[in-house]
Amino acid sequence: MIRSTTRALRVVYLACVAGTMLGAAPRFQIQTPPQAAPAVVYAAADDVPEPVRLETFRIVWETVRDRYFDPTFGGIDWPAVRDRYRPLVLATPKSGAFHALLQKMVAELPGSHLRVLAPGERVGGPAPSGPPPMAPDGVAVRAGDEGILVYAVPEKSPSWEAGLRPGFLVLAVDGTELPDAATIRKAPRTPLARARQLLSGAEGTAAQVRVLDAAGQQHVIALPRTVPFKRSGNLAKPELEWRRPSPRVGYVRFDIWGPTLGAKLEPALAELTDTDALIIDIRNNSGGMEPGVNRLMKFLMAEPGLVAVTTPRGGEPREWKHEGSGTGAFRGKVAVLIDDLSGSASEVFANVLQENGRAMVLGRTSYGGVLNSTTEQLPTGGTLQYPHSDMRTPKGRRIEGAGVVPDVAVELRRADLLVGKDTVIEMAIEVLTKAGKR
Repeated sequence: MIRSTTRALRVVYLACVAGTMLGAAPRFQIQTPPQAAPAVVYAAADDVPEPVRLETFRIVWETVRDRYFDPTFGGIDWPAVRDRYRPLVLATPKSGAFHALLQKMVAELPGSHLRVLAPGERVGGPAPSGPPPMAPDGVAVRAGDEGILVYAVPEKSPSWEAGLRPGFLVLAVDGTELPDAATIRKAPRTPLARARQLLSGAEGTAAQVRVLDAAGQQHVIALPRTVPFKRSGNLAKPELEWRRPSPRVGYVRFDIWGPTLGAKLEPALAELTDTDALIIDIRNNSGGMEPGVNRLMKFLMAEPGLVAVTTPRGGEPREWKHEGSGTGAFRGKVAVLIDDLSGSASEVFANVLQENGRAMVLGRTSYGGVLNSTTEQLPTGGTLQYPHSDMRTPKGRRIEGAGVVPDVAVELRRADLLVGKDTVIEMAIEVLTKAGKR
């Protein structure tokens, strides 16, 4: 058992839209009011005493019963779920298995942002114990037309020197076969996350990656694991790049909607404001917080407007609005790029531009997870995250479970990556340089 020495916090985690908890103007917000820390945090191999297990089980079940955004539970008989799982809780003393059991229980309900995290895990992924896992330097993989494709390899990196190139099809990592293209197409998020996880490992080791190269030949490449494995975008340090893929077309990409993104966008927007068209690439961007959304909306829209409406369980709808820039707004055409990993705030942003006819959306249907959620610490040191508010678009549509459907469906093509092109960006440039929607 690990004794907790830190002050526990109850975090209101708004992974998608809107609605301040304090009744001010709707916006993304994280609040951290104090909450008593558990005296003991149970590691995976520890036995959790039966009274603690039963109390934790009760808290999880009752919190969901009383605060879950949908009082109908999607048609699931929640009391019956309690009755089925209680004997299993009594029979599962080990902390790791116990928290996995609670996760299995809440997973019976529909909806995003609902999970039980074991001690040591965090919202967005596990926090590793011991030395941090390492990954091949700069190697990025994405779901494409033929499966999991190598998207980027920095030149002169160890992986480049080993022979890896963009466009190679990843077939297996360390002997674990990856799903075929048809399987990945049905649910690309999990296979892609699995591929990234397999590429990571202990420092000083190499990932043995079997690929299909540009000539259609299979061979194994050893990729040294030399940099810390990055699980997802860092809210505190959003990564942003901008450039001009053609003289009159601007391009902006960022990996998360962090609180500092609005300020980081300023030089990019200033440099690209004279272009005739702008590509905003939010593929692989799982969401985040409000400021960047509002800043970009203001840049793109002359008039203020509605972004989304959230409705807490048993509460009144709350509107999230954006400002306009009047005559100073960007007047060029806009394309927004999305994929299966575009979630939460990325989906809200893409949708409002699409519904307003302000942007053409290209790529693959987004994830479909935009519920407003909160986290609460459990007596074991674990965490319950649950969605407390529903969200609808300005036109009344639900993105949750459906995603944002692109105006132009585009698959990332292996053949293009092999010659240094991104199919989706190329299509966006083609759409933007034609006369049409603005």
